[in-house]
Formats: sequence, C-alpha cells, structure tokens
Amino acid sequence: MSPPIIETLKTLKILKHTAVAALIIAALVFLAACVTPENKPETIGRGATWIPVPKLLDKMKDECWNVNPFLLSPQKASQCCIDIMESAGAPPEAVAFSRAMLQKRGDTFCYMSSFKKVSIVDIAELACPFRDEETSDMVLLNGQPAIVEINDMNNLSKINLLSEPDYLKMLGRHTEALLWPYTGGLVEVKKLPQGAERYVFDFRLLNGCEACPLAGVMTVGYDFNAAGSFTGVKLIKLVTAE
Repeated sequence: MSPPIIETLKTLKILKHTAVAALIIAALVFLAACVTPENKPETIGRGATWIPVPKLLDKMKDECWNVNPFLLSPQKASQCCIDIMESAGAPPEAVAFSRAMLQKRGDTFCYMSSFKKVSIVDIAELACPFRDEETSDMVLLNGQPAIVEINDMNNLSKINLLSEPDYLKMLGRHTEALLWPYTGGLVEVKKLPQGAERYVFDFRLLNGCEACPLAGVMTVGYDFNAAGSFTGVKLIKLVTAE
C-alpha cells in the first residue's frame, strides 16, 4: 500500500473519531440544557410585588366578596380576586405568587406588597385586604420549601410554652395569655454553625383577644441550613409585660 493511501486512511480515522467526539459533546450539552431548568427551582423576586389602585380593590370587594354573602365560598371569592388581578394587568410573577398563597391557605386572597433580598432566604410582606384581622403578614422565600409562612401555627405550635417557667409565671398575672401569630417584622438574621442562619421575629402574647392587654413578647427563630432547607423554629426568649 502506497504512503499517500496510508496517510489518507489515517486522516479518515482521525476525522471519524473527531466526529464521534463532537456528537458526544453536543449530546451532553443538549442534555444539560434540558435537565438543568427542571432541577433548578424558580426564584421568587421583586417582580412578584404588586400595588393595586384602590378602585381595583373596590371592584374585587363588589364582584367577589359582596355577591350573595350567605353562600360565599372564601376560596372561590379569593380566586375571583386573582382573576381580576390578572385581567387588570398585574405582572405574571405577582399573579403566580397570589395563586401559590391561595393554594397554601385555601381561603385567603393575598398579594406581595414588598420584597427584600436577605441572605440564604429572602423575605416578603403580604397584603390580604379582605381578611378580618388588620395585621401584617410575612413569608420567607426561596428556601426549601419555597414559601415559609411566619404566622403558620403548624410551626409556632411546636414551641411548648407550658414547659417555659416564664410563661407559667405570666399566666399568674395574665390568665388568658395567648400567642397572637402576627409579627411586626424581621428583628435580625443570626449566623449559626456550618453556614446555617436564623431569622428572628417577635410575637405578642395577648390576654385573651386582639384588643386585649399585652401579656408578653415571644422572640422566635426560624432556622435554615446552609442549603436553604427550613429546619424548624426555636424559642429564643420570652419577656413578660408588667
């Protein structure tokens, strides 16, 4: 076999291996493009905030909440509000967030009124205009789960106040002291070992009702590990009102 023919065969062999390698690389790039977005959770950000004009809230009240109140379904009324919100041109992210909150709560229309980038997780304030209580409402975002409600009694009830001596002393002076599960805002973010973080909030203890005298203040930490997974709540301190 002549040298030119041998060189030609070598070249063809190199080109064949190069083509196979290129196909493998292209396939890997394609798979990465397909898989990565599915595995990466969507981040909730400032684009989910929404400030409605008063007339729009009036429309929601008239068309969703004042229609045959004796047969009113809070879930349907809340969904009606979200439909009006969407038709009024609210950002898609804001609509999606309100839908997510309704899915979590089942009977309350809320929208994100403010957003703050914090650290491992972020924080947002909600407005729930048709809820009876005139109180603030906050959530921690972008961890695991994606939304952690600050006033979720499923978390707060895990704190056994009856095992706290200060709480028992409080009951001596305020016999109906109960946790009012709405916070005034984030107090601090505290660094914990191994990259974890604690988001600290204060809660009031009231003597029987929302308008009743203050019995004390409970400081609670919401803990997240370095990966952003919510690991639970912890009672930091309990201060009794005089």
